Amino acid sequence: MSLNSPRPQIMKKFAAYLAPVALALALACGSPTASAPPTPPPSASTAIPAPAARLNAQAADMPTAVVASPTPATPAPAPTAPVGPIVVPTLPVETERRNPTSSFALPPTPITDPSILLEIAIESARLEIEELGAQAMGFLETLTADHSPRESATEQELEAAKFLAGEFESLGYETSIVPFTVERIEAETGVLIGEQSATTTYRTLPLNLSGQGSVTGAVIYVDLAYAADIPEEGLEGKVALIRRGIIPFEEKVTRVAEAGAIAAIIFNGTDGMFRGSLATQASIPSVSMTKEDGEALVDLLDQGEKAATVAVEHRVMESRNVIAEMKGTVDDGRSVVVGGHYDTVADVPGANDNGSGAATTMTVARAVAGNPYPFTVRFMLFGSEEEGLLGSFDYVRGLSEAERTNIIAMINYDALATGDEIRVLGDTELASTVMSTGDALEYPIPRQYTLGNSSSDHAVFLEAGIPALFFLAEDFSRIHTTEDKLEFVQPKLMGASAFFGIALLESLVDG
Repeated sequence: MSLNSPRPQIMKKFAAYLAPVALALALACGSPTASAPPTPPPSASTAIPAPAARLNAQAADMPTAVVASPTPATPAPAPTAPVGPIVVPTLPVETERRNPTSSFALPPTPITDPSILLEIAIESARLEIEELGAQAMGFLETLTADHSPRESATEQELEAAKFLAGEFESLGYETSIVPFTVERIEAETGVLIGEQSATTTYRTLPLNLSGQGSVTGAVIYVDLAYAADIPEEGLEGKVALIRRGIIPFEEKVTRVAEAGAIAAIIFNGTDGMFRGSLATQASIPSVSMTKEDGEALVDLLDQGEKAATVAVEHRVMESRNVIAEMKGTVDDGRSVVVGGHYDTVADVPGANDNGSGAATTMTVARAVAGNPYPFTVRFMLFGSEEEGLLGSFDYVRGLSEAERTNIIAMINYDALATGDEIRVLGDTELASTVMSTGDALEYPIPRQYTLGNSSSDHAVFLEAGIPALFFLAEDFSRIHTTEDKLEFVQPKLMGASAFFGIALLESLVDG
């Protein structure tokens, strides 16, 4: 792929939708025919240089354009194999939504003005982004309603994987669900209620660096676990119930452990579950709990002493990646990976993180289905990303050196649908292609350089020496919370991510 040329690549698969974009990009970026366009007769066509060659493959599928003229448009002649400059029909002004199933029509008076062609291209791109966004939103609504949450390495994730695989299969892709093992620390807390020895099991999550084991003791509430909250007699053999807030988790757990507690339960200060992290390895099992459950347990303690069993144990679980392939027309082993993760953290809707990425991936898959490239396109939805990029790591780790070398690029979609704009992060050349295409269409796409303490699946590919680009949005404020809901999702951001992802995919055809 050459990115030194000032002319963005033309989009083959969008010929039926975006022929105006192709012409305008060629003209706006210095096409020889743009500097002094000839005035062809009404039946003539406009020649543009070789980067637009891929349009010819689908010229017969170009859409009807409605012309502001009393004279009816005449059908375009059937395209012939190009010799020398590639011939593409001159474009009319479009005044209403295109019908992708109809044929392209020539206007009575061809348009050769580069500025008008650019206006047509910009409007065509806007309409296509809107349409792709609507498709992605429809899919996301179904995914969220039927398969949220999708906690990593659980039955929830498995059911979501089956649904996603079925969607890919319906589009004609060779689809598989590939399992892999996940080793993680799991927690469970049971509290003995009443005289009948009935035990209520509460959902808990282990803090990072929690101690392991299963312990049982009387529960005692120590509020925020300040020094003044610890009773004078200490906490020997007790399970400390602690309210989240103000003091770091490390200080809370260390203080109760030093006072003799055998376990620590920290309940949230807001709705939903949380995953906390300690700075150093704890000596006792330490878990998190929802605000609702924690407050209910505090109320139970008002009725008398209660015993709790807190278990934090190492478990081996199964997660899975969903893979859908469209074989390339050239059997040389080359491929492009397009996707993102589909799992969520526990007990959240995950509409943006990463329902938006899964929906955008599926929208791209739908747009290009049945139109093979000269390389294999491999759509991948990764499991257990929230556990530490485990799905993408398992995939990349299993590649041979030749297979890694033959991956031209990886396009990653993650948390891209809340905020005001999409951004790109990753490989410089891939980012330049997307940004220059956006600039030509007056849709600026900023480049981001870091994620702070966060990461996503593209990082695994970059580390393996595979060019990768991450599409994201700038607002991460609701991810991993119960507020990661559909109402905050912006369909236009998914549409733009799909549109420019397909443009990037197209740019790799001649790379």
